[in-house]
Parts: sequence; structure tokens; C-alpha cells
Amino acid sequence: STDVADRRAADAFGDRRDELARATQEVLSPRQRRIVELTAGGWGVPEIANELGTTPERISDEKYKAIRKLRNHLRVDDAV
Repeated sequence: STDVADRRAADAFGDRRDELARATQEVLSPRQRRIVELTAGGWGVPEIANELGTTPERISDEKYKAIRKLRNHLRVDDAV
């Protein structure tokens, strides 16, 4: 049934979410973790820059590096 399929998809996503949370703690700096958390919370780059007292360019660079670290750690293919 659709409910069973929805539960299975949610369970699989939940497993990946736990893996992502562990990877975030293992490979990101505290600053990169904060940027990722704010981004996930819907904050834009300019708002994050203002909150952290830096430039939007610096936030974009840090966010890119954080995502790259996580992708490498989790071995996520670019095609995904």
C-alpha cells in the first residue's frame, strides 16, 4: 500500500539523515556546522553573513567547502 511505501521511504531518509548528522560533527569545523545549520533553517547567505559578522562571499566559500567535505566523506556522487 502507499502508506507502507511512504514509511519505507521515510525510514530510508531517516537513516541517511543520521549519517549526515554524524558526518557533520566529524568533518566540519564549528563555523561550517553553524553555516550549514543556518542554511538548513532557511537563512540566506546575506543573513548568515550579517549574523556571523563577515561577508556574503566568505559565507558562500565556507558553505561550498562544507558541502564538498560532506560529499567526499559520504562518497556522494555528483550525479545524484
